[in-house]
Amino acid sequence: MDIEGYQSGYSLSQKFYKNADIYTSEISNIFHKHWVFAGHLSQVPKAGDYFTVEFDVESIIIVRTKNGDVKAHMNVCRHRGSQVCLEKQGSKKLFTCPYHAWSYDLDGNLVAAREMPEDFKPVDNGLHPVHLELIGGLIFISLAKSPLSLSNMQRDLGPLLNLFGFDKLKLAEQKSYSIPSNWKLAVENYQECYHCTPSHKEFAQIHAMAGDLKTFAKQKAEFQARHIGSPKMVEYSAYYDLAAPGQEGYQYDRNPLLPGNKSGSLGGKALAPLLGELTEYDAGASELMIGPVMFFLIYDDHVVGYRFLPTSVETCVCDIFWFVDEAAKADVDYKLSDLTWLWDVTTIADKTIIMNNQKGVNSKFYTPGRLSNMESFQQSFLNWYVQSINTVHIAHAI
Repeated sequence: MDIEGYQSGYSLSQKFYKNADIYTSEISNIFHKHWVFAGHLSQVPKAGDYFTVEFDVESIIIVRTKNGDVKAHMNVCRHRGSQVCLEKQGSKKLFTCPYHAWSYDLDGNLVAAREMPEDFKPVDNGLHPVHLELIGGLIFISLAKSPLSLSNMQRDLGPLLNLFGFDKLKLAEQKSYSIPSNWKLAVENYQECYHCTPSHKEFAQIHAMAGDLKTFAKQKAEFQARHIGSPKMVEYSAYYDLAAPGQEGYQYDRNPLLPGNKSGSLGGKALAPLLGELTEYDAGASELMIGPVMFFLIYDDHVVGYRFLPTSVETCVCDIFWFVDEAAKADVDYKLSDLTWLWDVTTIADKTIIMNNQKGVNSKFYTPGRLSNMESFQQSFLNWYVQSINTVHIAHAI
C-alpha cells in the first residue's frame, strides 16, 4: 500500500512510523516548510539573551540583538560547520565558534576570522538567517525559502491573543520529555480524547471533553449558551487540511471544564492571577493550534504550550511551556508545583502510552486499525499528512 492508497478512517500503515526515507521526506515537506513555535519574548528580555531550538539534525539560535530586535540564525559556523552555541540558553556579546574562534555579532554578521586569504569576504560568511515572526509575544521560525503566510492567522487570532494578554506573559517553566516513538504517534495521541478517561484520571476530573461524545456535546452547548457574546467563544477552523492555500494552519475553540473547576489544577482551583483583560473565570479552557505540531491550552489564569518535534525516525521530544502573567510572582501569586501538576502527570502517562504504541506498531502483526468517532481530529491530521508528504519521493524510495 502506497500513500495514495491510504484508507480514510484507519491509522497509517507501519512503514510511515519506521521508514527512514519517509522520515526524510517529512523533514523536508513538513518541518522545513511549516512554521515552528520557538518560544516567547519573555525568554530573551535583554540584548545578548539567547536560546536554541533543536529538531532532527538542526539547531537554531533565537537571540535579542543590541537594537532590541529578535532574530534567528542557524547554529552552524560558516567555516567548517561546527555548532557555535553548545549551551541551550545564555547571554552573549558575541557568538564565538569553539572550534576555530570565528566570531559573529548578535545580528549574525561575521566579525572575526583569523588568517583568511585576501579574497575572503566576511560579509558573505555570516550565520545563515532563519525566518522569524512575532505574533502576540510568541516567536515562530521557518526554515523554508519562502514561508507560508501568517496573515490570516494574525487577522483572526490577534484580538484573542490580546484578550488573553499573550504579549504580557512570562515563561514560568519549561520541561522536555523524550519519547521513544515516531513523532506522528505523539501528535496523534494529542489529537484525540478517546484515551482520556481510561488513561488520564486527573485530566478527566477537570475537562468535560474526556467524557462520551453525547454528554460532552450537551455540556458544550450549555456552556456556549451561558457565554453568548463572549469574545472567548469565537471559533476558527483553518487547521491541517482546512488551511487556505499558502497559509499556515490554525484553529481556536473554547470548551467547558467540569462543574466546580476554574482552572487546570488539582481540585480545579484558581492557580495564578487572571490573564490579560480577563476579569473573571468562566469555567472554560481554550484550545489553540498553530502549525502542525504546536498546541496551546488557554486557561483563564495560565497558558500551557505543547510542542512535538522529531529527533529521529523513531524518537521525538515533547516540550511543554507554562506561562503566567508577567507580573505574577512565584511563591506569592502562584506555586510552580501546582501550576505544572496536571500537564506534567498527564504527559508522563502519555509518554508511556506512546512508547507502548510504537512497540506494538513495530510488530509484524500490526495492521492499520479503524478509528473511533472520538478520533475525528486525528483523522483530519492524517488527511493533512497524506497531502503534505512528497509522494513522488516516497514512491521511488520504497
